[in-house]
Amino acid sequence: MQDASFWRKRPAGDQLKSPHIVIVGGPFGRFTSLVARQLRKDGIACTRVILNGGDLFDWGLLSAAWYLRGLESWGEWIHQHLLSSGATDLLVFGDTGPYTAPAIAEARRCGLRVHVLEEGYFRPHWITLQRDGVNGHSPLPKTAEFYREMVQGMTITPPVPVGKITPPAVRAMIWNHCLRALMMPVFPGFRSGYSYGYVRQALSHVTRHVKHIRQKKAHQADVHRVIERAGPIFLVLLQRPGDSQLRVHSEFEKTADFIEAVIESFAASSPRDARLVFKAHPLDHGIEPHERDIRRIADDFGIGDRCSFVEDGHLASLVRCAAGAVTVNSTAGLTAIEFGCPVITLGEAVYDVPGLTHQDSLDTFWERPAPPDLNLYHDFRTVMMAFTQINGGYSNPAPMLMAAEAVAQRLTADALGAGRSLQNSGPEALNTSGVFEDEASLLQPVRNV
Repeated sequence: MQDASFWRKRPAGDQLKSPHIVIVGGPFGRFTSLVARQLRKDGIACTRVILNGGDLFDWGLLSAAWYLRGLESWGEWIHQHLLSSGATDLLVFGDTGPYTAPAIAEARRCGLRVHVLEEGYFRPHWITLQRDGVNGHSPLPKTAEFYREMVQGMTITPPVPVGKITPPAVRAMIWNHCLRALMMPVFPGFRSGYSYGYVRQALSHVTRHVKHIRQKKAHQADVHRVIERAGPIFLVLLQRPGDSQLRVHSEFEKTADFIEAVIESFAASSPRDARLVFKAHPLDHGIEPHERDIRRIADDFGIGDRCSFVEDGHLASLVRCAAGAVTVNSTAGLTAIEFGCPVITLGEAVYDVPGLTHQDSLDTFWERPAPPDLNLYHDFRTVMMAFTQINGGYSNPAPMLMAAEAVAQRLTADALGAGRSLQNSGPEALNTSGVFEDEASLLQPVRNV
């Protein structure tokens, strides 16, 4: 029987309150307003805190609470707002940002349920909705035994494809940054948590997006040249610069620190014919000069001829021929594992489970990378799909509506006490084998409507 200490019970007396969900943050675009529309159809009150011009455009004027002060007053304000509004639930997008992390802390002080949206663990056809935390903050156990026991009897329906997600995501991001910049006089105290201004990020995204369109064939040729060179390849999967996941879930302050740590270890401990290939994040804004940093650091360690950088490229093509992949905690690591590629995470990741990732040091990874157990990966993926993933997306209209309705369905079931999931069911729901008694009803709340 697995330790069930990660289950969080419904707060005492919570059933006496009328459900009211407060939203802080959201993916760029109309997603949260679509969720709210469905919640209201189900009789669930829903309001969103407006932090900037992008929030205002995405949500609108109704059922909104405007926050106009600085970040230093945010914790006290959101605490009072959650109490005065009669909130029973908090829904956030990401759990490490400068507004979402304090909101989660205050919601827990108030005894509220916390639900976290995030990009999908298994992209592109899924998004994440999880109780209490995601990725490095996920309450799910990191033991192979847990997933092997929980998977018994589970099946997952193949997803509805969502199409290409990067181009519409970039467009939504650019538009949101522009709206934030335009409405800065209205929201003078807002701080994004990124080091770069909105206008600079927006312009950089536009420039990089146009370059990708014009240089697509050249990027593909770069990938082919990297693959065709002799010697084993180790792929380094970069995070989006400024991503709070990097600062919160690892020892690195910025992407260049991660790059230097990897190159230093590789120079000291890798086979002499091995090569490092760094791949940029699909939503990288292009401000930080990764290629120049890689060249400079590699030259400093005497391995400039063994390090390459690819701006774009088909991830599956790269991991198929890689001897291993290094990441902080990017979900691209899961793609590598799916193809049987050994992976090491240098930060806290939801999938950093013995049997899935290399558990020894980075120095040992270059010579003896531990391959993933693909049977365990199947069990892990099945359990994660059932309890944390929702088919759909945040960008394209039809997948967005499909995902929003499914998110609202699960939130409604949870708020009304009908939802059963790993995060809100107690250990009494388990039988002696460590799995839920009624797995058909267990899976029902996470299927799309």
